[in-house]
Amino acid sequence: MENRKILFFDIDGTLLSHRTLQIPESAKKSIRKAKEKGHLVFINTGRTISVVNKEIKELGFDGYICGCGSYIEVDGEVIYSNDIDKSKYAEIINKIEEYDLDVVLEGREAVYYNRDTSTDAILTDFIKNNYPVSTYKDENLQFDKMYMKYGDNENLKDFCDFTKDLFDFIDHGNGGGEMVPKGHSKATGIDFVLNHYNIDDKDSYAFGDSNNDIHMFERVTNSIVMGNGNPELFENATFVTKDIDEDGIEHAMKHFNII
Repeated sequence: MENRKILFFDIDGTLLSHRTLQIPESAKKSIRKAKEKGHLVFINTGRTISVVNKEIKELGFDGYICGCGSYIEVDGEVIYSNDIDKSKYAEIINKIEEYDLDVVLEGREAVYYNRDTSTDAILTDFIKNNYPVSTYKDENLQFDKMYMKYGDNENLKDFCDFTKDLFDFIDHGNGGGEMVPKGHSKATGIDFVLNHYNIDDKDSYAFGDSNNDIHMFERVTNSIVMGNGNPELFENATFVTKDIDEDGIEHAMKHFNII
């Protein structure tokens, strides 16, 4: 298809509203319309594939870039997956406990926690939606990414130093952040997919709202920041669309004549 475009969507705060915990109907219809017109649509998320929900999968995405580029699936086939040496698990967990950090270990089969989930909105939502959630003691523990709430914990820097050969730290602000496998990002995932389809950069679009979308925005030609997103991202965006709950996805797609 001539002028086929490829669209990359973050999930939390971009497709999935933090207020309603739902995907707006206008966003669902817009994604389906884009597919009908022959464009490619991809999820590009910090979430691991284990916690990409059924509602999103039912939209018929052409593929998934998960865990900030550490897992890539195209047309139902896994074409890339990064694995952390399991021999490192015990020492990482020991340091988490030594430094008293609140860390969710994220894997392809489940996410694993070490604290009471009742105070964490994301984990509470995962459990409510029957996502695979377990504890560090799970005998099938497997992870390749971490999400943490560090608050005012003074040990964060020491933990980042300890894991620097394996992970890069992305600070989300407000006392939260994620540890991403070294050398991986939403941008490296886009590289992989663009090469797979041999699509020109000028036809690439990314939709996001937060700091872990910065690499994605820098990699594509057309960066769209949600109106509810981090205002620091607005200045360098190609387009700032409306709030997610004000039909922001649909508004942006119409602006770029995608639908």
